[in-house]
Amino acid sequence: MSVDYLKQLEQVNNAIKSCSEEEREELLSLKSSIEELLSLTGENEGHTTATQAGDLESNIDEEYALFMAEINHGPSTNQSDTNSIESADLAKLKTLEGKKCKAPHVSKWGSKGYHNALICSILEPTESVNEIQAKVLFTNPTHEEMLPCPYYFDTDCKFSEDKCKYSHGEIVLLSDLQEYSEPDFESLKIGSEILAKQNNKLWGRARITRIFDNTCVVKFEFVKKDMELPFDEILPLDGEQDGEDDLGRISSDEDALVKQDIINMSLMNTPLDGPIGDWEKFTKGIGSKLMSKMGYIVGTGLGKKSDGRIDPVTAVILPAGKSLDHCMHLREKFGGDKDFFNAEKKMKRKQKQQELRNQKIYENEKKKKDVFKFLNDTLTGSGCSAPSFSKSQHRDNIKKETSRNLNVAGLKTDEDIRKTERICVL
Repeated sequence: MSVDYLKQLEQVNNAIKSCSEEEREELLSLKSSIEELLSLTGENEGHTTATQAGDLESNIDEEYALFMAEINHGPSTNQSDTNSIESADLAKLKTLEGKKCKAPHVSKWGSKGYHNALICSILEPTESVNEIQAKVLFTNPTHEEMLPCPYYFDTDCKFSEDKCKYSHGEIVLLSDLQEYSEPDFESLKIGSEILAKQNNKLWGRARITRIFDNTCVVKFEFVKKDMELPFDEILPLDGEQDGEDDLGRISSDEDALVKQDIINMSLMNTPLDGPIGDWEKFTKGIGSKLMSKMGYIVGTGLGKKSDGRIDPVTAVILPAGKSLDHCMHLREKFGGDKDFFNAEKKMKRKQKQQELRNQKIYENEKKKKDVFKFLNDTLTGSGCSAPSFSKSQHRDNIKKETSRNLNVAGLKTDEDIRKTERICVL
């Protein structure tokens, strides 16, 4: 033991001669500690034998170089010992290959979650044991970048790891891996939330609707369809399976609250120019249908937060071949109405004028007298109802009349006919 202390004391003395001021204080403190240990064990510099001194002198260069290397690389005491320790630890870590675990995955939008994975290989550490990395493959991939590349593991993928849209194995820190928990299939029941394998080999959230002996019927949340799957293609969720799913559930609740606020806000908004898309009563209304598919709520503004414009952009018809100055002058001339050139208002004004014109024409047509109306009024008496006619009474009246009266009545009738003919000719 004392020989080791003497070697270390000699190395410290040599290091003090060539070190900087910052390292000198640490080395002096180390030297005093070694001397104190030597004094406690009854050893000192005078007790060294000639053989020990010779051994120290012969190995001085090697020990000094080794000590300086240790000072430069860190607090480790012996590089060869460290290498042997690291190789032994790495051999133990190699036994983890092929084991199941839970590995972290950061999605494209930045959320982090733990997923079931398989350790493919342990990478050799480059600097320290704490930075040992492992390559893992996810057994229940929920995103395309987590899906194992079939060409990479079967033959050889022509794309590099950075350019391939599938996974060639995700590299994570070994310290970030968590213990794998076996799924509890006995707790499954109708209505249980699970992860189920879809046709595109990705796993999505679903609920169990029916359970059979070896299969069960599940309904996916986003695809909205039922599928019958074996139990090896479903994974029960235990509340800690997927952090991203928890975040998705929270965000969906927040979206529902925001949507409710938007609906309440739409009840307070009243468009100035009438409801948007009012013209679609003359069409099939494809515009409103597309906007509804994209999440638009009638009565709210445009944009993601429904805080955009409410009234639609109106079409403006300006006089052809006239400058903007001339158009502004016209608007100022007619009272500065900002809707003076509004195409919709202009069409409404023209429509109203046409309706008044048609009403006036209709009234004039009603006042006109045609030939048949004049004859009817003349013969039957205008505004008077025609007397009832009876043949027997007429014969009695003729018998009572004299020939002179009948001749006078015939002349009056002829005169009325001639007057009527002259009027018709004119």
